[in-house]
Amino acid sequence: MQDKGVLEECVAMRIAKATEAMQQCPELTPLLVKASSTIANALLNDGKILALGTGSSTALAQIFSAQLMNKFERDRPGLPVIALSADTVMMSSLDDQSTSGQYARQIKALGKAADCLMVVSGIETRRNVIQAINSAHELELPVIALTGCSNGEIGPLLNYRDIELRVDSDHPATVREQHLFLIHCLGELIDRQIFG
Repeated sequence: MQDKGVLEECVAMRIAKATEAMQQCPELTPLLVKASSTIANALLNDGKILALGTGSSTALAQIFSAQLMNKFERDRPGLPVIALSADTVMMSSLDDQSTSGQYARQIKALGKAADCLMVVSGIETRRNVIQAINSAHELELPVIALTGCSNGEIGPLLNYRDIELRVDSDHPATVREQHLFLIHCLGELIDRQIFG
């Protein structure tokens, strides 16, 4: 067993890493407001949100979807959102055709111009995310992308309507922690804009 002091130091270092990552991102505040407005506008104009994540970030995209569909912190009507990775049968059948096209195919089938795409991609950019963003652009969907420091392939794909919320860390756990924080911020801001 490790010494209690060593374990407490480990926790203190984790807290310091998370705090440092957020302090290095002061530009996230206006970007969060802009991203929440983009999502709220889509919802207020009869659009829906298509959400996806890769790897362990898949769970974060599903948490975001659940908070919009159910509630974030208060009771209110559900909002239309589809977590593209939540249907295991769909993902399995699409996997048989092409792993890189799993999300793009769903976006082309479900997306319409009033919608918005939410991408949560932690450390590495996978081909299926690149294809999903390209498919969203073909349909003129704005893209909200939550990324990390070493996820440099997504930024150049984004256009003037898109917003990248980049966490300034290449440590996977820190990026996921901060993405969850950003998802909670988005949930609160979306609720305020739609429901007051």
